Amino acid sequence: MSIKSSTLAVSIIFGLSTVAFVSPSQAALINFNSWNQVGDVATPSLGQANISSNSLQNDDSPDPDSNFNFSNIPAIDSPNLESTLGLPTQSLHPDPVNFVFAFEGSGLENQYTFTEDTTLTFNWTFLTNDQTRNISGFDFDDYAFISLDGQIQTLASTNNSVSILIPSSTNFSREVSGNYLRTFSPGTYSIALGVVDVGSFDLTSALKINNAQLSSQQVPESNSLVGLLIPLGFLSARFLRQNKKNA
Repeated sequence: MSIKSSTLAVSIIFGLSTVAFVSPSQAALINFNSWNQVGDVATPSLGQANISSNSLQNDDSPDPDSNFNFSNIPAIDSPNLESTLGLPTQSLHPDPVNFVFAFEGSGLENQYTFTEDTTLTFNWTFLTNDQTRNISGFDFDDYAFISLDGQIQTLASTNNSVSILIPSSTNFSREVSGNYLRTFSPGTYSIALGVVDVGSFDLTSALKINNAQLSSQQVPESNSLVGLLIPLGFLSARFLRQNKKNA
């Protein structure tokens, strides 16, 4: 068998092995319109959601609320926000023992049942007109969050020890951006996203989500693998016989 033929054989065998053992990934942009929404939430397109803590009460005077509210619907108080998003009571309060409370906010939530390993990814931007307020040694910081089955994780905060915010080119004064990735095992999950005002009702903070998608890795059934491996075996034997004949 010539070197050229040997190379061809190896290439074909390797190619079929790749087909047999590398499974395809399926990704789809999230339709946030189908999620439970509460407060100021806008979903301009697939994979996008804009959420703010603006309550349409001249929150950022003298600037109009329309500069910061996305849907013309006001934010709601934190107890109702927790209830709608399926969060434990007082879980949005950063430090209720020391009277550091979340006053109001907005968000959206949905439940998913995954039958295979599934990865959630999105890009996010936290925008704010607020600053850290330190009162009697306690920080009062607006924040954006994701919740998985009621467990809250902060994405960004007005506190510089949590997020390094920069001047914003939007109507908001400051912003910070990042990416999120989480892979879920098969099961049922509640996923929520939101933003809250902490310590006061004034000065809006917001969360923008972009390119949110779910992707899953399909594992071929055993019958499919056998169907691919049998012709692979015949092909290997044929090239081996040809190699002996030409030797």
